[in-house]
Amino acid sequence: MKKVLKLILVLLAVIGLSTEVHALAVESKVYNVKDYGAVGDGKTLNTDALNKAVTACADAGGGMVLVPQGNYLSGTVVLKSNVTFYLEEDATIIGTTELSQYKSLPLKLNNPKEPVMLRWENIDRWTRALILLDHVENVTIAGSGTIDGASVTDPRGEEGRRGPHAIIMGNSKNIIIKDIRVTRAGNYNIMGFYIEDAKFSRLSIIEGSDGIHIRSGKNLLIEGCKFYTRDDAIAGGYWTNMLINDCLLNTSCNGLRLIMPANGLEVKNCIISGPGVFGHYRQNSFNPVSTNTLAAFILQPGAWGGAPGRLDNVYIHDIRVRDLNTLFSFVLNENNNSRNIRVERVNATGINMAACAVEAWPTDNWFEKVSFKDINITYNIKDAAILNTAEINRPRTEARPLPYWGWYARNVKQLELTNITLNYTGNEKRPVAAFENVGSVIMNNIKYKAVKGIKPFVYKSSTKVQQTKVVAF
Repeated sequence: MKKVLKLILVLLAVIGLSTEVHALAVESKVYNVKDYGAVGDGKTLNTDALNKAVTACADAGGGMVLVPQGNYLSGTVVLKSNVTFYLEEDATIIGTTELSQYKSLPLKLNNPKEPVMLRWENIDRWTRALILLDHVENVTIAGSGTIDGASVTDPRGEEGRRGPHAIIMGNSKNIIIKDIRVTRAGNYNIMGFYIEDAKFSRLSIIEGSDGIHIRSGKNLLIEGCKFYTRDDAIAGGYWTNMLINDCLLNTSCNGLRLIMPANGLEVKNCIISGPGVFGHYRQNSFNPVSTNTLAAFILQPGAWGGAPGRLDNVYIHDIRVRDLNTLFSFVLNENNNSRNIRVERVNATGINMAACAVEAWPTDNWFEKVSFKDINITYNIKDAAILNTAEINRPRTEARPLPYWGWYARNVKQLELTNITLNYTGNEKRPVAAFENVGSVIMNNIKYKAVKGIKPFVYKSSTKVQQTKVVAF
């Protein structure tokens, strides 16, 4: 009776068991890793024991692999279809420093027109992970425990430092990762290639490199998560139907970075803040040299190499931002075009380096329609040298200072700015905004802080302007 009662309590502890966690209703469906030889003493290597429990569960048709309290040192755990990997409170999977204990995702380029892997050198080494999902479906990772990559480094890895990811997924669908902590990944905390119908809910992602990085995914949800990352909080591309909701993003790099196109991206109810709690390895591979946060949103398909396709149907709204380099940097590169980007109800303070920018650089590339509404931004330029920026150079992989302090647009067919307030502190001496080759600029109810003796707006090429209630203060 006691054994049955314990089982019932374990099952009830799984939040949303009946709808999200795959059905586990009878005692025979629970597989305790300790029954397969796992020892949670933080010293015993458990790679084989953990995988035996997963295999037994999958071979029986699926169920729950239960990881009870303890610290389980391990190499790669390969999860299989119809398995729920459940980490009890104070249960931790810890990555071993023995690199031979890690397996790789056997990644292949599914669609040559979508180059999701921009650097193919040493690919088997780059796609190793502590938790691996390959060609699986109906897999859940849940509970209140921790997956700890232990900051494992690899001197033969990328940048002479990067080790295994914490979790990597490839060619998989119906994936749920929720409620756990993912920390100290040797590379990305959660990495995905070609995934579909995946939910990431109420996660705490701490340290490591990128938080959640997905290259090619459909029907994706990131909700209620807290990110404290050295590198980009959320990144990737070739997304179809991605919703990011109610998340906190603290990073020493970018909040949301697109390096590939997306169609149907919505970001709402999020807070993006700097500086980062954990420093980014920008110069010296083994010393965090910068906690400065770069962009809140940097949408740059093709910035890391050719990534053809469209950036369409993007909706960003109800966002709070503070203390970072720039708010928005939207950039199109070769073989990229865009339509229908909307940004609404955003409040940003402490923007300290670069104006908002919407810019397409190849002459045959365009943003068709971009609209901003109910946007309040306060700039606080900390580096006086930025005020002397005179040239506009094509951006590379990050936002950069511009000769305008508030806004810059280039190669946009229709740009709408409604209910916009642009403020600054300090001794600004640049124009507030510039519009270059913009088919139509519609400005309605624009308030901006004047710079004495400086014409506020610069119009270049064939830009047409319609202004209503544009006033200085």
